[in-house]
Amino acid sequence: MRIYLASSSPRRAHMLAEWGIPFSVVAGDADEVMLDAAPENCAAQNALAKARSGTNHVDAGLVVGADTVVACEGRILGKPLDEGQARDMLALLEGREHRVITAMAAVLMPEKMEGARTSITRVFMRRLSENERDAYLSNSEYLDKAGAYAVQGLAASFIERTDGPMDTIIGFTMSDFYALCAELHVDMRR
Repeated sequence: MRIYLASSSPRRAHMLAEWGIPFSVVAGDADEVMLDAAPENCAAQNALAKARSGTNHVDAGLVVGADTVVACEGRILGKPLDEGQARDMLALLEGREHRVITAMAAVLMPEKMEGARTSITRVFMRRLSENERDAYLSNSEYLDKAGAYAVQGLAASFIERTDGPMDTIIGFTMSDFYALCAELHVDMRR
């Protein structure tokens, strides 16, 4: 069975490659939206939209889309548009708990069978000094990250502890991927 990743995320591609799963990347043209819905629903809707848009480029195989959002104090944090927005996000996150939600959706083609899963990890970010914040924001890493940080990147030292799967924070929950494959009867051994 051919696997197609409807994502331009190098982290997601790296995770699949690390697990030795052969795949191809297809364009996932869906725009991410931050709805007033629950963060889990927002992530799930975005992941499904990405997977569905990826099917426009595939005749047969499994198309996988994923979306990660950060939720804190009732707000959904996507990717910051600029340094000011990233600074505001970090100010909201530091010194408190927040949730990182990664939703995965898959569409089996040509049958158009769909499945979706959502995983949540609680993250505790320590308080940052102004120097730490400024040094971090002087690098552009935050621009492509929900909540303006990457646990596997320069912000790793900001995290005091986590409760839940680490790969959920990175943006591709492998246990959910395998569960979707099983749910859609995709044999990964072929």
